[in-house]
Amino acid sequence: MNLIQLKERAEEKSRIEKLLHRTQNELTQEQDKLVRLKKELQKEYEDVKRLEEGGLTNLFYELLGTKEKKLDKERQEFLAAKLKFENCQKQIDNLKQELDSLTRELQQCGNPEKDYKALLSEKEQHLKAANDGTLQKYEEQLGQYYSQKKEVKEAIEAGKMAIKGLQLALGSLRKAQNWGAFDMVGGGLLATAVKHSKMDEAKSLIHDVQYWLQKFNRELSDVQINQVESMNLQLDGLTTFADYFFDNLIMDWVVQSKINRSYDGCVDVLNQVSQVVDQLESTDSTLTTKYKTSKKELTDYLVQA
Repeated sequence: MNLIQLKERAEEKSRIEKLLHRTQNELTQEQDKLVRLKKELQKEYEDVKRLEEGGLTNLFYELLGTKEKKLDKERQEFLAAKLKFENCQKQIDNLKQELDSLTRELQQCGNPEKDYKALLSEKEQHLKAANDGTLQKYEEQLGQYYSQKKEVKEAIEAGKMAIKGLQLALGSLRKAQNWGAFDMVGGGLLATAVKHSKMDEAKSLIHDVQYWLQKFNRELSDVQINQVESMNLQLDGLTTFADYFFDNLIMDWVVQSKINRSYDGCVDVLNQVSQVVDQLESTDSTLTTKYKTSKKELTDYLVQA
């Protein structure tokens, strides 16, 4: 194996190690979040139970004539807390699977740094004797392009997975909108049931979308750190999109005639992610051209040398 191949393998191992560390940190954060969400869920459950079972609080609201309104509000808050708790559990499961996969990848990498250093040392002795640093310049350049290209590719993959999920969720919400309109003109129980079924589909899809959005955000941080092209990224909201979606979904369930908030939120995020993926694909094309040009120049130099 030559120096270029060993350098690429060493860069790949370093990339996996950084991703493994970052994913582990995110898993820890999600686990901490789950503890907090579990407490919130229990509190909301107890609020609903207290109103349903009676007692002084229940009597107070009955006397004021606002019991049903208060109970509906508490049920909405309980359902929102439940959706957020379930989403967090899903993210933890996904992150654990990703950690297992990354650990296996890291084990398969072996120790290319050691082989690279040994061969580089041997080559350096020859280059010192010849007083020539051109080879090292090309190796560093190719290693940089290779590493950047891998980071961009990973971000594109995560972005496209998020786009796919968002498109499916939008399809379900669009069908729910249509059945909701039918429901308003006398569609009856069937229309209501189908509408809620489509909203449930969207809810399930958003669990996976949130995972890919978070992964997309992580991969983008690498791309930005290495300053691969100039991109105007304002995507801080990606990591909390699911919470925003579920809050709006509860309101959509309550306002039977409209399923617009969740739909519009999906469209906004879809547009943002699509725009950045387009920029990343352009960057990937540019890096590919630079890598091939540099590799050809190195090959030509080695042949001539």
